[in-house]
Amino acid sequence: MDHQRRIGGAEGVRARALAAASLILSEGGTGKLSLRGIAERAGIGLASIYHHFDSKEDILLRLALRGFVDLHADLEACRITPGPQGPMRSAARAYLTFADRRAPLFALMFDPRMLSRHEKLREAERGAFAHYERAVLADDRLPNERRADAAAAVWALGRGMMAVNASYPGGRMPREMADRMSRGVAWLLDREDLNPGS
Repeated sequence: MDHQRRIGGAEGVRARALAAASLILSEGGTGKLSLRGIAERAGIGLASIYHHFDSKEDILLRLALRGFVDLHADLEACRITPGPQGPMRSAARAYLTFADRRAPLFALMFDPRMLSRHEKLREAERGAFAHYERAVLADDRLPNERRADAAAAVWALGRGMMAVNASYPGGRMPREMADRMSRGVAWLLDREDLNPGS
């Protein structure tokens, strides 16, 4: 029984720390995250943070991996029920909406330094992309031989748009620029002449 209580206690401390880190990330990006700030926000001692996590990067990696779990779920939901706009548009909307609504987390998930250092994170991205690609492969507006290329292009476009977003102070580009990008992507994805043979 005492062993079970210790496990629950350790998991509880980790969960509280990650929840606090997630809140701090959403409010100010990775620049505002510190182990001391996480401990204070979680209401636990700094020694507990060091006991349960190897480093700040360990916490960031765990947050990024959780983000990919959430993104997988969003992409899977739109694949199962794509809606009237078609599978590619539905999946792109889920992907880009996630990126917009959770911009600091998205920036962390696709941070080039984090991706270059952590195979688990690269694997999580590959898994999310595979979900997205399945939706695009089901879109009959595109010629069969172009569907995989289109999936890769839109995925890269979303990453690029969010990199632009993250480059602005506070991780938010001006609303006018964001609206222009959104309209441009919508136009590209909604074109009726995607398949020149139709």
